[in-house]
Amino acid sequence: MPIKAILFFLLLFTGCAKKTYLADVTSRNYRIEKGSYTNDEEISDIIAPYKEKLDKVMNEVIGYNVQEMTKGKPNSPLTNWFADAMLEEVNVQKGLNADFAIQNYGGVRVNSMAKGDITIRTIYELMPFDNSVYILTMKGDVVQKLFDKIANSEGWPISKSVQFTMEFGKAVNIKINGKSLDPNAEYKAVLPDYVANGGDNTSFLNECQKFPTQLLVRDLLINYVKRKTSMGQEISADLTPRILEAGNE
Repeated sequence: MPIKAILFFLLLFTGCAKKTYLADVTSRNYRIEKGSYTNDEEISDIIAPYKEKLDKVMNEVIGYNVQEMTKGKPNSPLTNWFADAMLEEVNVQKGLNADFAIQNYGGVRVNSMAKGDITIRTIYELMPFDNSVYILTMKGDVVQKLFDKIANSEGWPISKSVQFTMEFGKAVNIKINGKSLDPNAEYKAVLPDYVANGGDNTSFLNECQKFPTQLLVRDLLINYVKRKTSMGQEISADLTPRILEAGNE
Protein backbone atom coordinates (compact mmCIF):
# COMPACT_ATOMS: atom_id res chain seq x y z
CA MET A 1 0.00 0.00 0.00
CA PRO A 2 1.42 3.43 -0.93
CA ILE A 3 2.66 5.64 1.91
CA LYS A 4 0.08 8.32 1.04
CA ALA A 5 -2.76 5.80 1.44
CA ILE A 6 -1.44 4.69 4.84
CA LEU A 7 -1.20 8.30 6.03
CA PHE A 8 -4.73 8.97 4.78
CA PHE A 9 -6.20 6.09 6.80
CA LEU A 10 -4.23 7.09 9.91
CA LEU A 11 -5.52 10.66 9.69
CA LEU A 12 -9.05 9.40 9.08
CA PHE A 13 -8.91 7.08 12.13
CA THR A 14 -7.48 9.64 14.53
CA GLY A 15 -9.89 12.29 13.30
CA CYS A 16 -12.88 10.09 14.21
CA ALA A 17 -11.52 9.05 17.60
CA LYS A 18 -13.32 10.31 20.74
CA LYS A 19 -11.39 13.07 22.47
CA THR A 20 -11.66 13.94 26.16
CA TYR A 21 -10.96 17.42 27.45
CA LEU A 22 -10.58 18.48 31.07
CA ALA A 23 -12.50 21.58 32.01
CA ASP A 24 -11.94 23.76 35.02
CA VAL A 25 -14.98 24.01 37.28
CA THR A 26 -15.26 26.80 39.78
CA SER A 27 -18.03 27.59 42.22
CA ARG A 28 -18.90 30.44 44.51
CA ASN A 29 -21.55 31.06 47.14
CA TYR A 30 -23.50 34.29 46.97
CA ARG A 31 -25.14 35.53 50.14
CA ILE A 32 -28.48 37.21 49.53
CA GLU A 33 -29.22 39.87 52.10
CA LYS A 34 -32.81 40.85 52.75
CA GLY A 35 -31.95 44.49 52.21
CA SER A 36 -30.48 43.77 48.77
CA TYR A 37 -33.85 43.31 47.10
CA THR A 38 -37.18 45.08 47.21
CA ASN A 39 -40.62 43.61 47.69
CA ASP A 40 -42.79 43.19 44.63
CA GLU A 41 -45.85 45.16 45.72
CA GLU A 42 -48.11 43.51 43.17
CA ILE A 43 -47.20 40.03 44.41
CA SER A 44 -47.45 41.18 48.04
CA ASP A 45 -50.96 42.49 47.38
CA ILE A 46 -51.98 39.13 45.90
CA ILE A 47 -50.56 37.18 48.84
CA ALA A 48 -51.79 39.52 51.60
CA PRO A 49 -55.38 38.25 52.01
CA TYR A 50 -54.23 34.62 52.08
CA LYS A 51 -51.51 35.42 54.61
CA GLU A 52 -54.03 37.24 56.76
CA LYS A 53 -56.33 34.21 56.80
CA LEU A 54 -53.43 31.85 57.50
CA ASP A 55 -52.10 34.01 60.32
CA LYS A 56 -55.56 34.11 61.88
CA VAL A 57 -55.63 30.32 62.00
CA MET A 58 -52.01 29.84 63.06
CA ASN A 59 -52.14 32.49 65.80
CA GLU A 60 -55.22 31.04 67.50
CA VAL A 61 -54.46 30.51 71.20
CA ILE A 62 -55.46 26.99 72.24
CA GLY A 63 -53.85 26.67 75.67
CA TYR A 64 -51.34 27.91 78.21
CA ASN A 65 -47.98 26.33 79.02
CA VAL A 66 -47.04 26.88 82.67
CA GLN A 67 -43.33 26.17 82.21
CA GLU A 68 -40.66 26.39 79.55
CA MET A 69 -40.20 22.89 78.14
CA THR A 70 -36.75 22.04 76.82
CA LYS A 71 -35.66 19.12 74.66
CA GLY A 72 -32.89 16.78 75.75
CA LYS A 73 -31.71 13.22 76.34
CA PRO A 74 -32.40 10.80 77.89
CA ASN A 75 -35.41 12.60 79.44
CA SER A 76 -36.63 16.18 79.22
CA PRO A 77 -39.80 18.18 79.89
CA LEU A 78 -40.60 18.61 76.18
CA THR A 79 -40.00 15.01 75.12
CA ASN A 80 -41.88 13.71 78.17
CA TRP A 81 -44.89 15.91 77.41
CA PHE A 82 -44.85 15.02 73.72
CA ALA A 83 -45.01 11.26 74.30
CA ASP A 84 -47.52 11.49 77.16
CA ALA A 85 -49.84 13.66 75.05
CA MET A 86 -49.61 11.22 72.12
CA LEU A 87 -50.52 8.23 74.27
CA GLU A 88 -53.38 9.87 76.15
CA GLU A 89 -54.98 11.46 73.09
CA VAL A 90 -54.85 8.29 70.97
CA ASN A 91 -56.44 6.31 73.80
CA VAL A 92 -59.17 8.95 74.20
CA GLN A 93 -59.96 9.35 70.50
CA LYS A 94 -59.80 5.66 69.59
CA GLY A 95 -61.15 4.22 72.84
CA LEU A 96 -57.98 2.18 73.28
CA ASN A 97 -55.77 1.23 76.17
CA ALA A 98 -52.38 1.30 74.44
CA ASP A 99 -49.45 0.57 76.74
CA PHE A 100 -46.93 3.19 75.68
CA ALA A 101 -46.04 5.84 73.10
CA ILE A 102 -42.74 6.64 71.44
CA GLN A 103 -41.59 9.42 69.12
CA ASN A 104 -38.19 9.41 67.44
CA TYR A 105 -35.96 12.14 68.84
CA GLY A 106 -35.44 13.89 65.50
CA GLY A 107 -39.19 14.14 65.02
CA VAL A 108 -39.40 16.79 67.74
CA ARG A 109 -38.35 19.78 65.67
CA VAL A 110 -37.81 22.52 68.26
CA ASN A 111 -35.38 22.71 71.15
CA SER A 112 -37.89 24.27 73.51
CA MET A 113 -41.50 25.34 73.92
CA ALA A 114 -41.81 28.68 75.69
CA LYS A 115 -43.84 29.35 78.79
CA GLY A 116 -47.06 31.17 77.92
CA ASP A 117 -49.76 30.93 75.28
CA ILE A 118 -49.77 27.87 73.04
CA THR A 119 -50.99 28.60 69.53
CA ILE A 120 -51.64 26.41 66.51
CA ARG A 121 -48.35 27.79 65.17
CA THR A 122 -46.57 26.54 68.29
CA ILE A 123 -47.59 22.97 67.53
CA TYR A 124 -46.80 23.28 63.81
CA GLU A 125 -43.28 24.41 64.71
CA LEU A 126 -42.98 21.48 67.11
CA MET A 127 -44.24 18.95 64.53
CA PRO A 128 -44.23 20.37 60.97
CA PHE A 129 -44.42 16.97 59.26
CA ASP A 130 -47.60 15.13 58.29
CA ASN A 131 -46.61 12.01 60.21
CA SER A 132 -49.56 9.82 61.06
CA VAL A 133 -49.96 7.54 64.06
CA TYR A 134 -49.87 3.75 64.01
CA ILE A 135 -50.83 1.30 66.73
CA LEU A 136 -48.48 -1.67 66.73
CA THR A 137 -49.13 -4.94 68.52
CA MET A 138 -45.76 -6.44 69.43
CA LYS A 139 -44.41 -9.27 71.51
CA GLY A 140 -42.18 -8.51 74.46
CA ASP A 141 -39.06 -9.67 72.61
CA VAL A 142 -39.72 -7.02 69.92
CA VAL A 143 -40.31 -4.41 72.62
CA GLN A 144 -36.86 -5.35 73.94
CA LYS A 145 -35.33 -4.70 70.51
CA LEU A 146 -37.09 -1.34 70.27
CA PHE A 147 -35.97 -0.23 73.72
CA ASP A 148 -32.42 -1.43 72.98
CA LYS A 149 -32.50 0.80 69.90
CA ILE A 150 -33.65 3.72 72.06
CA ALA A 151 -30.99 3.01 74.69
CA ASN A 152 -28.29 2.86 72.02
CA SER A 153 -29.50 6.28 70.81
CA GLU A 154 -29.25 7.63 74.40
CA GLY A 155 -32.98 8.21 74.62
CA TRP A 156 -36.12 9.03 72.64
CA PRO A 157 -39.37 10.63 73.77
CA ILE A 158 -41.27 7.89 75.62
CA SER A 159 -44.40 7.92 77.77
CA LYS A 160 -44.34 7.73 81.57
CA SER A 161 -45.83 4.21 81.47
CA VAL A 162 -42.31 2.95 80.63
CA GLN A 163 -39.17 2.85 82.71
CA PHE A 164 -35.85 1.21 81.95
CA THR A 165 -32.13 1.63 82.54
CA MET A 166 -29.55 2.21 79.81
CA GLU A 167 -26.54 -0.05 80.27
CA PHE A 168 -23.84 -0.38 77.60
CA GLY A 169 -26.28 0.57 74.84
CA LYS A 170 -28.97 -1.87 75.99
CA ALA A 171 -32.25 -1.48 77.87
CA VAL A 172 -32.36 -3.40 81.16
CA ASN A 173 -34.82 -3.60 84.06
CA ILE A 174 -37.68 -2.73 81.71
CA LYS A 175 -41.05 -2.03 83.27
CA ILE A 176 -44.29 -1.19 81.49
CA ASN A 177 -47.17 0.06 83.60
CA GLY A 178 -45.20 -0.96 86.67
CA LYS A 179 -44.70 -4.58 85.58
CA SER A 180 -41.51 -6.23 84.32
CA LEU A 181 -41.36 -6.82 80.57
CA ASP A 182 -42.68 -10.26 79.61
CA PRO A 183 -40.97 -11.45 76.39
CA ASN A 184 -44.00 -13.59 75.52
CA ALA A 185 -46.72 -11.05 76.28
CA GLU A 186 -48.27 -8.69 73.72
CA TYR A 187 -48.10 -4.91 74.05
CA LYS A 188 -49.77 -2.12 72.12
CA ALA A 189 -47.49 0.76 71.16
CA VAL A 190 -48.31 4.19 69.72
CA LEU A 191 -45.71 5.17 67.11
CA PRO A 192 -45.34 7.67 64.25
CA ASP A 193 -45.59 6.05 60.82
CA TYR A 194 -41.92 6.83 60.14
CA VAL A 195 -40.78 4.54 62.95
CA ALA A 196 -43.61 2.01 62.54
CA ASN A 197 -42.58 1.41 58.93
CA GLY A 198 -38.91 0.80 59.69
CA GLY A 199 -37.39 4.28 59.71
CA ASP A 200 -34.33 5.07 61.83
CA ASN A 201 -33.17 1.43 61.70
CA THR A 202 -36.35 -0.12 63.10
CA SER A 203 -37.01 -2.61 60.28
CA PHE A 204 -37.56 -5.31 62.93
CA LEU A 205 -40.97 -3.70 63.53
CA ASN A 206 -42.14 -4.92 60.12
CA GLU A 207 -43.08 -8.25 61.72
CA CYS A 208 -45.62 -6.52 63.99
CA GLN A 209 -49.35 -6.22 63.44
CA LYS A 210 -50.02 -2.60 62.43
CA PHE A 211 -53.15 -0.47 62.65
CA PRO A 212 -53.07 2.94 60.91
CA THR A 213 -55.22 5.37 62.92
CA GLN A 214 -55.43 7.98 60.13
CA LEU A 215 -54.60 10.57 62.81
CA LEU A 216 -51.70 12.99 62.40
CA VAL A 217 -49.28 13.37 65.30
CA ARG A 218 -49.63 17.14 65.01
CA ASP A 219 -53.43 16.99 65.18
CA LEU A 220 -53.23 14.77 68.25
CA LEU A 221 -51.13 17.37 70.04
CA ILE A 222 -53.46 20.20 69.01
CA ASN A 223 -56.54 18.28 70.14
CA TYR A 224 -54.82 17.30 73.40
CA VAL A 225 -54.11 20.94 74.25
CA LYS A 226 -57.64 22.02 73.27
CA ARG A 227 -59.23 19.24 75.33
CA LYS A 228 -57.18 20.05 78.42
CA THR A 229 -57.99 23.75 78.03
CA SER A 230 -61.72 23.01 77.73
CA MET A 231 -61.43 21.14 81.04
CA GLY A 232 -59.90 24.22 82.68
CA GLN A 233 -56.41 22.70 82.79
CA GLU A 234 -53.13 24.33 81.86
CA ILE A 235 -50.37 22.46 80.05
CA SER A 236 -47.38 21.12 81.96
CA ALA A 237 -44.83 18.34 81.63
CA ASP A 238 -44.70 15.29 83.87
CA LEU A 239 -41.07 15.06 84.96
CA THR A 240 -41.27 11.40 85.98
CA PRO A 241 -37.99 9.79 84.80
CA ARG A 242 -38.53 7.16 82.14
CA ILE A 243 -35.02 6.34 80.94
CA LEU A 244 -32.39 5.96 83.63
CA GLU A 245 -28.63 5.75 83.27
CA ALA A 246 -26.77 2.85 84.87
CA GLY A 247 -25.35 3.94 88.21
CA ASN A 248 -27.80 6.85 88.49
CA GLU A 249 -30.97 4.91 89.25
